[in-house]
Order: sequence, then structure tokens, then C-alpha cells
Amino acid sequence: MNLLLITLLTFLLAWGGLVWVRSPQKEAGPAWLRWWGGLGGMGLALLGAVLLVLRADDLLGAALAWWGCVLAVLAVWGGDLLWAARRTLAVVALGAALLGGAVGWLVGGQAALLVWAVLLATATTQALWLLGQPEALVRLKWLRTHLKPWMVLLALAVLVRIPVPLWPEGFALISLVQMSLISLAALWWGYAQVGARIGLLFALAFALGLGVELLGSKTGLPFGQYTYLGAPPPTVLGVPLIVPLGWFALVLSAHGLAGGRPWLTGLLVVAWDLGLEALMPARGYWAWQDPHPLWYGAPLQNYLAWFAVGALISWIYGRLGPELHRNRSFAWAYRLEALFIPVGLALFGLWPAALVCGLAMNALAWGSYLRRAGGPGRVPMTEG
Repeated sequence: MNLLLITLLTFLLAWGGLVWVRSPQKEAGPAWLRWWGGLGGMGLALLGAVLLVLRADDLLGAALAWWGCVLAVLAVWGGDLLWAARRTLAVVALGAALLGGAVGWLVGGQAALLVWAVLLATATTQALWLLGQPEALVRLKWLRTHLKPWMVLLALAVLVRIPVPLWPEGFALISLVQMSLISLAALWWGYAQVGARIGLLFALAFALGLGVELLGSKTGLPFGQYTYLGAPPPTVLGVPLIVPLGWFALVLSAHGLAGGRPWLTGLLVVAWDLGLEALMPARGYWAWQDPHPLWYGAPLQNYLAWFAVGALISWIYGRLGPELHRNRSFAWAYRLEALFIPVGLALFGLWPAALVCGLAMNALAWGSYLRRAGGPGRVPMTEG
């Protein structure tokens, strides 16, 4: 009840403050503010997720997790526009937060209520101000016009990860849903590029991925000594379904990001596997028994094999569907994975893997993007 009261009061104060204090239109700030602001908001959300996992303060964790995501969305939408009115917005948000938070402190006696009020006031003032800006409305119109079904599926694949910190025992189900959504997005996007050939490419990549995993788990070649015994269902011939789906969808995304170059696709999937070899055995998907471990039980030959298989699938994509790397928009699937896999590793306490995998994936995922933009500026999604 206290939280609802503070939320309503802070919202009304922020809205009233914006009506009372009007800021003249000014030139927008640099476009990179949108992307770095988005990353900052997701950083707050990650901190909140960690607090929820630790159960250090449920209200504080929930405030940071929820409002961090909201602030990230607002920053990506109009961080450069918000910068132009930063002083006005800061004054209004601070006033609403202090008044609303003070009431919360008196009524509830919790410091976390003040944090909730500050974040709520900040998000409210930003959202209401953007709704009154012509450029922000143009961006919404552009989004409605260009939003594709595969983008919605990819966004849902991101959203389903949110319950992981609160429901770690549901990791297997969440992972299955997430990889299924990415695979459906890949099929939908691929159909727009190459038509029905995407079905053939899916079948080839799925069969090749499943085949090498069956061979590897039975003979130790080409990856090393490991087993899928005890892996959570559903499985295909003993191999978790998400594994061959990943060979199709994530390699397709890496293939586009690499511009169709098999060697670079191979490097991209090896960077991805640096995180998988820590996370998936920890969650019971496979277990290593190799006598020559290099990284979380996996030997060097595992990464050489990942490079080779990823490069081979990329070569097949290039030969049978050359259009797949001319439009790089599905590269966003890999970029999103680069952001979220390190987060998952950190939440499960696998910090060395989170750092190494995060640095490797993100360096490869964002380097070419930032070079084309001349910095983290505005690059259309269709350009990858």
C-alpha cells in the first residue's frame, strides 16, 4: 500500500512539475548518448537482479531491476533529446523524488522507498517529456513502420530471460523458450532473405550440429571427452534440443555479423562457447571428463572444433544462401547474446567466464558496428 501511494504521488508531482516548468526546444546531444544511456540503464537492472538473487533487499533490487530497464528503453529512444533538457528534467525529477520519497520515508520508514521514488520520478519526467517532442514521435512512427515479426520474437527472447534471477530452478525451461524464439526469429528473417531455402539451411545446420554432438559425446571426437547424461529434456537422441537449434540460429547470426566470412564466423562462435562451457555444465546440460582441460573442463580441441564446425556451417550458408550475409540485420541476435550471456554467468557466480566471454563476444560483436557509425551513433538496424 505504501509503495502504491508513493508511486501515485511521485508520478503526479513529476507530471505537475513538467506542466509548470517548460523548457524551450534545444539542439539534441550526440547520438551516442542513446546507446551508452541504454547500457547504463541495463547496468542498473543487472545490479538489481544481483540484489534479488542475494536477497539483500528485495525492494531495492526490484526498484533497480524494473526502473533500470525502463530508463534503458527511454535512453535508446531519446537519450540525445533528453540531454538537451537535462537541467529542467533533473530539477523536476529531483523535486518530485524528494517530496514523494519524503512521504515514503515517513510512512514506510524504508530507504529503498526513496530510491524507488528517485527512479520513478526520473523515468516519468523523461517519458512525459519525450512524448511532447516531435523528433521522439517521429522515431516511434519509424519503429511502427519498420518493426518486423522476427524483431518481436528476438525481443521476446530477451524478455524471457528476466525471470532467471528470481527462478533459477526454471533455467532449463527458460533456455528452451529463449532458444526456440531465436530460432523462429532466424527462420522468419531467413525466409524474407532466401525464401523456402531457409528450411533446407535449417535442416542442414540442425543435422550437422546434431551429428557432431552425437559423435563427440560418444567418441570424444571432435570436441573431447564429455557426456550428455542427465541433461534436462527435451533431447534429440540424447542431445538437448537447444544445442542443434543454437548451431542453426546463433551461427546464422554470427555469419551475418561476419559478412559471410567463415573464418570470422568461427571466431565468433568460439567466443560464444567460452561462456557456454562454464554456464551449461554448471546447469547440468553436459559434463566434461577430458584429461586435458583448458577452460572449465573443456580441452583446446573443443575450441578448435567449434571454430571448424562454425566455419563449415557458415560456408554452407554462403554457398546456398549468399543473400544471408548481405543484409546483416539478424546480427543483432549475436549482439544481444553478447550482452546477456556474461550477465547470466555473473548471476551464477562464474565471474572469470563472465569477464572473458563478455570481452571476447562484445569486442567482436560491436567493433565493426562502431567503426561504421564513427562511434556509437545512429545506425539503422537493417545495416547490422
